[in-house]
Amino acid sequence: MAIAVGVLWLSWYFVDRNAYLRFRFGDWRPDLGVWTRMLKIGLPAGTEFGLMGVYMVVVYAITRPFGAAAQAGFGVGLRVIQSAFLPIVALGFAVAPVAGQNFGAGKGDRVRAVFRDAAAMVTAYAVMAGVAIYLWADPIMRLFSSDPEVIHVGVDYLHVVALNFVAGGITFVSASMFQAMGNTLPSLATSFLRLIVGIVPAAMLAGRPDFALTWIWWFTVLSTVLQMALNLVLLQREFRLKLA
Repeated sequence: MAIAVGVLWLSWYFVDRNAYLRFRFGDWRPDLGVWTRMLKIGLPAGTEFGLMGVYMVVVYAITRPFGAAAQAGFGVGLRVIQSAFLPIVALGFAVAPVAGQNFGAGKGDRVRAVFRDAAAMVTAYAVMAGVAIYLWADPIMRLFSSDPEVIHVGVDYLHVVALNFVAGGITFVSASMFQAMGNTLPSLATSFLRLIVGIVPAAMLAGRPDFALTWIWWFTVLSTVLQMALNLVLLQREFRLKLA
């Protein structure tokens, strides 16, 4: 329903007689060249979001032997992290068009400035949000459950993943920069690597009698930091190649 309302609202903007952008039905003929360029940028970026779903499926499969309470604790903790991450997502979505417009205009210094400013804002917010979640993990979990096991699993999850906020934020912003410059393959490649490092070791070790859920969370932190480092290296390479 929300999407339907949004579509109608935006459509009304375009049909307004005084609108800056107007529908021109004569321009709706397929342009395969434009379609190809759009898909080259969009498909890898869309696949990145699909990998998040794969991660969720594997983690829930690994946590299933620990019982419903463990899965509930992970689920609540994950939603808390996702909610706190929303401002970073919003900033990342804003980075792509702003940097992309300056990239198209040949303003390389502005493209770099967009990334520097966005990374600084993300880092400042991520530090504050991460510290807050780490310190108040227990009260936050108690808002959603009174089950001691659910709270215990959720608090452990929040304590570990809160350390990941800065790396996750910079990773998201750098991925948006790849979109802005029309090459999303590097970001897709690092996302695959993050998936492999984050869940393959956990899946392989899940059968050990001493396996603990916190191992999964620490593998997640390791994989995110690795992806951030690779994204920064590849982004600097992209800057050298395209902003000279």
